[in-house]
Amino acid sequence: SYLGIKSPIPYRVRQFAGNRKRFGMNFAFGGTGVFDTLVSLPNMTTQIDLFQQLIDEGEYQEWELGSSMALVSVAGNDYSAYLARNGTMQ
Repeated sequence: SYLGIKSPIPYRVRQFAGNRKRFGMNFAFGGTGVFDTLVSLPNMTTQIDLFQQLIDEGEYQEWELGSSMALVSVAGNDYSAYLARNGTMQ
């Protein structure tokens, strides 16, 4: 937990979550970024699409979303991937 808040279940294990997914879901994949990085995992656009797909499938109802919070975090993976692909700091 962080600040006394438990991390929601990861999207990748949602089928095993049972009722716990009612308390939120974590769509993050380590090593990914806003753009494609050096790992073959979903970038942020795809992660948002996965969330939208669950809404479209009725996993989360509109009334639930009205009292929900979304945390979007951007770290250094995009910068690292850019530099690893011979990008410059200028």
